Amino acid sequence: MTAFTILPETGAFDSAIEDLHAEAFGPGRFTRAAFRVREQGPHDRGLSFVAVAQDGEKLLGSVRMTWIETAGTGARGLLLGPLAVKDGLKGKGIGKALMRRSVDAARDVGAPYILLVGDKPYYWPFGFETLPRGQVQMPGPVDPARFLVCALQPDVVETLGGMVRWRG
Repeated sequence: MTAFTILPETGAFDSAIEDLHAEAFGPGRFTRAAFRVREQGPHDRGLSFVAVAQDGEKLLGSVRMTWIETAGTGARGLLLGPLAVKDGLKGKGIGKALMRRSVDAARDVGAPYILLVGDKPYYWPFGFETLPRGQVQMPGPVDPARFLVCALQPDVVETLGGMVRWRG
């Protein structure tokens, strides 16, 4: 197992995070629907985390959270992502530790829900389920099977509707 520590994201990691995203997702990341939401406004550094090697300097992984709302209802919540781990370190618990920390942080600040686009088998253990088809839209194509929600408050999924957009 790789020894690592989870820390709040700071500006000191910006360049390394950008390099990690380029490595993990390539140039196509800028065309994804979730990126279109994230480019509308900044992510919340207080809810975004990095995994670093024991020396506290080498970035191993990153997860970001961005405040959003669904335009049809104004229901405010969070968009999780991107979640990325350095090549060669996947499967060592880094991504899962980042997920646990980010979901716990969202719960601690009272966020009612978290949305993401990703593989359900990976995110299901953290409480994510497939959104009802057509209830919520992203500003670009998204595979409905990969559009997931984690309800942090009871009955919140029923309050969601419309286009996802940034809301700081």
